[in-house]
Amino acid sequence: MGYKIPGAAMDRVSLLWRLRRRARRGVLCMGLFCVAMGLLYALCAENSVPVTDAIFGVRARTRAQPRAHSVIKVVRAGGGGAKPIFVNPQDHPGIIPGDPHRPIPVLSASNASLEGGSDPRSRRKDLTGSGGTGYLSWLMPRSLRHLLEGIFGGRRRVGMAGPGGGSDAELFGPHGTLGEVWDEEMSSSMLGKRLRKVVQNYQSMNKYGVPPQSKWGAEGWGSTKRSGPELLCELKSKVEVATVTPDLRPFSGLPWASLLPPQPLTSDLGPFKSCAVVSSAGSLKHSGLGKEIDSHDAVLRFNSAPTVGYEKDVGTKTTVRLINSQVMASDDHRFLSSSLYSAGILVAWDPAPYSADLGEWYNRTDYPIFQQYQKYRRLHPQQPFYILHPRVEWQLWDRIQANMAEAIQRNPPSSGLLGTVLMMSLCEVVHVYEFLPSRRKTELCHYYQRFYDAACTLGAYHPLLYEKNLVKRMNRGPDRDIFTHGRVTLPGFNSFNCSQGVAH
Repeated sequence: MGYKIPGAAMDRVSLLWRLRRRARRGVLCMGLFCVAMGLLYALCAENSVPVTDAIFGVRARTRAQPRAHSVIKVVRAGGGGAKPIFVNPQDHPGIIPGDPHRPIPVLSASNASLEGGSDPRSRRKDLTGSGGTGYLSWLMPRSLRHLLEGIFGGRRRVGMAGPGGGSDAELFGPHGTLGEVWDEEMSSSMLGKRLRKVVQNYQSMNKYGVPPQSKWGAEGWGSTKRSGPELLCELKSKVEVATVTPDLRPFSGLPWASLLPPQPLTSDLGPFKSCAVVSSAGSLKHSGLGKEIDSHDAVLRFNSAPTVGYEKDVGTKTTVRLINSQVMASDDHRFLSSSLYSAGILVAWDPAPYSADLGEWYNRTDYPIFQQYQKYRRLHPQQPFYILHPRVEWQLWDRIQANMAEAIQRNPPSSGLLGTVLMMSLCEVVHVYEFLPSRRKTELCHYYQRFYDAACTLGAYHPLLYEKNLVKRMNRGPDRDIFTHGRVTLPGFNSFNCSQGVAH
């Protein structure tokens, strides 16, 4: 007589069998869903990075573009041969112009990877074997590799070849286009396809109403290659470093005008004998330059660049901190509450339209610089806090464009160059660290973050590439200093004369 399984036990076995079957179905469905999402991700990544970011909600715009809400996206009208149509993303539905809390996602870092040291050659490979060289890459389709890169914290690599067949990343290699020391003849034609397209887009847009090339008249663009001393004399005579004071209209009629410093920064501060301008570049990581930086009489830093935890590489001293209006407005940077900003003197800046007066600028700021300024001053009434006069940005932009043989981005210069010129007005000699990349050159954007993008060195929103060309030409130190320390030596405006048109 056979053994009979009780009914209750049969029910439990049947339930367990059904649960296992549902679990298998769930795993299969989840696998198919992941594959489908991977295919969609790869399709969007290959064809339209902004579309990818819009679908997935990625806030991965390059940090070289602090005002990304004004980016112009190029689309083709109709079939081949049609002219590009430039569409302002601000006009897209659901976009709030100028809202720092809802930036338009553009330009994901297509060449970024996991951090594994400041030298790109030393980065560890991610799980998927980025670039197709890993031991698992040949076992899985590219779409699944993209998906795994996203899951495990990596960034996708899109093979956008440059003129030599390489990507933006290859500029930074030991035999890359950048070479050992920055070449002052660098041009957009040397960039990879991705960055070249971005630069061309920015050259075509004109948010700030910059006049056309004819403005330069006979001077032209690159009509005469000026020497370093001649460039220094141009900056000294044609760029007037100034800050906003309460006697200027419209501020003189505002109730909070008393919060502004009564004298310009150049009257209150300095002169200093030796100064350091410390960039936020990733190549400062493992530099060991901290003691040298702190040995200067005054040190300028940028935006939210920290010193705590990075003292060995960037030092501890902060005399001046130059911050842009986006940092002031962004909740992520905690401008009003973070102790990071309480050290030293603050100088804020925000780009104005090219030909605007102070009244027009007051009503057309990129970010709410004046609201944030008032809040901060009431919280920290004893800390010196200046606002850079907007004409400084465009006077400096004019000098860059007048000395370049091609059109540059019609956007203000970077904080890096603004800070350098600011310190040149306060110091006898200025040492700028890692504005021109050293032998440690890397795609790592900032020494304090894990974000890789060649645009942080070569420029996207800002005309960084052209700024570096100018700085290289004006450098009074040896190329060896650039290679080993990323150090550029520039004279202060008051330490040389231009009576003969040549600096001494």
